Amino acid sequence: MSKKNKDIEVRVEETKRTIKGTDYTVNQLLIGKKMIGEVMTVGPKEHEAFLGEEDLGAYKTVELAVEAILMQHNLHD
Repeated sequence: MSKKNKDIEVRVEETKRTIKGTDYTVNQLLIGKKMIGEVMTVGPKEHEAFLGEEDLGAYKTVELAVEAILMQHNLHD
């Protein structure tokens, strides 16, 4: 007997964060009220993905970074 997949809504909220005097754009991925990951824009074509405290690496686009976070989140859930 297989489980039926259910749709889960993931929201992306953009915030600003200052780290060591430099301002960064941070996109937070949320399921309900729970934050599952963050994408920090480091440069014009460099985005760092974080799943909790785990650094998932650098990506060329925000979309690729979000995809990496969702894949890792699904593996751990």
